[in-house]
Amino acid sequence: MAEIIRNRTIRPSTRQETSVNYRVHLDGISSFDTLIVNIKHESKPFAKSFTFKGTEVLKKKSLGFRVFDDGKQIIINWTSTQPTNG
Repeated sequence: MAEIIRNRTIRPSTRQETSVNYRVHLDGISSFDTLIVNIKHESKPFAKSFTFKGTEVLKKKSLGFRVFDDGKQIIINWTSTQPTNG
């Protein structure tokens, strides 16, 4: 049982304002693994980690999430599988 870590950075400086969808590729994950996705923002003090069971993501090529930033808070909404830690 291994912990697989994927890091993603929210980069509004290199994206169109309407581009709020991000992906996390799932290469090399087995059903016995735990996936940890660390998300941070390029210029704001935002960092959050999400945990997924390997059995929940095994049959997927990637996980998708949407970023909502209203200027006061950043919200991450997962579009397919939900993390075990909310």
